[in-house]
Amino acid sequence: LMFMAVMTSAMHLLNAVIEEKISKISEVLLGSVTPFQLLAGKLLGVVAVSMSLTLVYLVGGLYALISFGRLDLISPVMIVWFLIFMISASLMFGSIFLAAGSACSDLKDSQSMVQPAMMLIILAYLGSFVVLRAPESNLAIGLSFFPTLTPFAMMLRIVMPPGPPLWQVIVSLVLLLASTAGIVWAAGRIFRVGLLMQGK
Repeated sequence: LMFMAVMTSAMHLLNAVIEEKISKISEVLLGSVTPFQLLAGKLLGVVAVSMSLTLVYLVGGLYALISFGRLDLISPVMIVWFLIFMISASLMFGSIFLAAGSACSDLKDSQSMVQPAMMLIILAYLGSFVVLRAPESNLAIGLSFFPTLTPFAMMLRIVMPPGPPLWQVIVSLVLLLASTAGIVWAAGRIFRVGLLMQGK
């Protein structure tokens, strides 16, 4: 669910920024707001879209569990952890895709720029299979501390009994939040320069 929400919303951001650059809408928008405010608005929008999609699926899943009388399979603490990791993943990958989109002049350029960002998401997806097979292995623990993989790997480790020690969850969350803040800041710098770059 987290993978789907991040993939759909982040790719939409990339295309939207490039289209705004081509049609010169971004220049008009920058007359009213600063580049970082524009980036923050787009990021908040993508987080809202991701959360809306997630809430639809969560409500549907909860309804199904209530219908089958198996509400014991889910805990409110897991939902809270999921939402925290979901928001962080949306902010992190949204920033990366916004920065990549602002550095491109057209949609053809974006194909080469977006490949490294796509690799990060695909690695997170593939890493989840490693965590599913052996959630307490050294590799799974290492993956859950790597910032771009943390939301996916640590969430899987949390839901699989017996779960990781609390200190690992807290350390991974602190690393994730610090990395997200750093990536948003760096994306803001790239966005500010790249948004007005056009052609040669």
